[in-house]
Amino acid sequence: MKPFKVTDLPNNIHYLMTQIPSDDARVSGAPDKTPFNRNEASEVHYLITRFSRVKRLKLKKTLVKVAEIIHKELPKEIVTQVDALKWLQTHWNQF
Repeated sequence: MKPFKVTDLPNNIHYLMTQIPSDDARVSGAPDKTPFNRNEASEVHYLITRFSRVKRLKLKKTLVKVAEIIHKELPKEIVTQVDALKWLQTHWNQF
């Protein structure tokens, strides 16, 4: 399987495309209490990549589905990376 790239995120969702350095806490290391911006492409891509490793997801269409779930279903009160990842893990089977 080809790696899932930022450009593979759904076109129907408008993302900010801010250049974030690869060593920035928002897109590197393990998810933590770093604020999560669901409108930032790099941050959403990072979270999807981490989630896909945990759940062993490989199909591009499944990873696009994760992006759509983050966009449409992730509660507004979820504001950190770790909480967003926990929410996805808990609710994944509902989708």
